[in-house]
Amino acid sequence: MSFIEGPSRAEVSLLPPCIDDYVPANALVRVVDAFVDSLDLCDLGFDRTVAAATGRPGFRPGDLLRLYIWGYLNQVRSSRMLERACVRDLEALWLMRRLAPDYRTIAAFRHDNPEAIVRTSAAFIEFCREQGLVGGRMVALDGTKIRAVASPKNIAGAERLARDIAHTEGEITYYLDRLDVMDEQVAKGFDDQQAHREAFGQAVAALERRKGRLARRQTELAQRDEKVLVFGEPDAKPMGYAHAPKLPAYNLQSVVYVESGLIVHHDVCNDANDSHLLHQMSMAAKEVLETDELHVLTDGGYSNALEVARCEADAIIVSAPIKRGAMNTEHSGRRSSSTTRRATPSGVPLARPCGHQASTHPQPGDQISHLRLQRLPAEEPMYARRPANHSPAC
Repeated sequence: MSFIEGPSRAEVSLLPPCIDDYVPANALVRVVDAFVDSLDLCDLGFDRTVAAATGRPGFRPGDLLRLYIWGYLNQVRSSRMLERACVRDLEALWLMRRLAPDYRTIAAFRHDNPEAIVRTSAAFIEFCREQGLVGGRMVALDGTKIRAVASPKNIAGAERLARDIAHTEGEITYYLDRLDVMDEQVAKGFDDQQAHREAFGQAVAALERRKGRLARRQTELAQRDEKVLVFGEPDAKPMGYAHAPKLPAYNLQSVVYVESGLIVHHDVCNDANDSHLLHQMSMAAKEVLETDELHVLTDGGYSNALEVARCEADAIIVSAPIKRGAMNTEHSGRRSSSTTRRATPSGVPLARPCGHQASTHPQPGDQISHLRLQRLPAEEPMYARRPANHSPAC
């Protein structure tokens, strides 16, 4: 039995294959090409839509937009990777008609046309609506945390800045004391240690620069009226899940059409809590879909009685699981006159003094008690217990 062998690379074909034959008729790249052909790039605000009368010819904005959308669909963001794809990927070869722009040209296109690309996203929603892919009244809303280009060391609040300034001042005082000791030694007739003196002087200068930087950050934090700030990227906020470390990040909110799975609206926020973004994102999706009523599906992170009430007032139905504590009086804007807790059927409260044990357990529908719960003391480990007749050694 033999193996399947391909033809020789040096073999001359009588009829060279057409590059269009390598791309299936139902390939997604053909949709990208048809979509860009339907756009008026000049109205969308793209630069250099009209060729200049002089100078070297440039690439059409439509071709660069095709490459940008194709890279987005195939999770290729790097301009260098897109440059290599233009010469080795069959779909990119077909889409760009064997054009291979430089990575600098690709990066400059994205940098110079941010607003036009956003308008293109809105035009894509219209394109999907014309094709019948978007047009219903049921969407799904969810968010994800996107890491910001900032170090966690740049997260600081007023207390940390004050502590760092005090620590820096203590280090400066230490080195100045060392210099004073050296001066006293020289006055007593000992040799001057010039190398140590220069090292201490450089350390003091570096600490002074650090103290000035911390003081500037302290002033910036006071002017922004915020408790915590990410220096270097002030729009980012410390975010994380549960007990995970809080890192500088953004909150990306996406609204997806349920039937087709297409994103109809997205927005980047710096609010770490999703419960405050339900009405804002629902109204934006309602405007994009141009509908009078909307049904929004979310998870428990959006459970907020106040936000749900605002959505219902604007003809938006919200389907979300009730999260414990999210639908309480604090979120709905009402406060109860008393705070109560559950007690046992016999009237013995669950809370008990230390050293006593409760013999009953709470059941559903029990009466409510206003007592404060206390933590039980941990049981003494076996190895730490001593016999009753044990006496310490003399």
